[in-house]
Amino acid sequence: MLKIAKSVEYALLALKYIHERQDLDCVSTKVISDSVVIPYELLAKIMQRLVKDEIIISQQGTKGGYKLAVPPDKINITRIINAVEQKVQVTDCLVETPTLNDCKRYQDCCLRNPLNQIQIKINKLFDELTLGEIIQYN
Repeated sequence: MLKIAKSVEYALLALKYIHERQDLDCVSTKVISDSVVIPYELLAKIMQRLVKDEIIISQQGTKGGYKLAVPPDKINITRIINAVEQKVQVTDCLVETPTLNDCKRYQDCCLRNPLNQIQIKINKLFDELTLGEIIQYN
């Protein structure tokens, strides 16, 4: 079953929470963790990855925490997925550099091309869907 990793789900929840509090000072990992009920240690790692990809900014100090680095409608879901997790893949043989040892049928597989079409559509959906659109839903 194709599914988005829990870390991506947590990232989306955290980003939504940060956006809802953009008018306030920065929001700390602890506040997000407690409010959205995400394990603190895991969220801290996710937040570091989001900072590294410049999706959020980190401010140090007593009133430190996180803010969105760019408006939510400028952040597509692909960017969030790539920041916190590996790409969402329909199957292992569609990676950019598959090893032929992974599948004995790789060369003459009748499923690879149809699955690749599914992958292309999923990628397009994630490229077009923004954090801003997700935030609109309650």
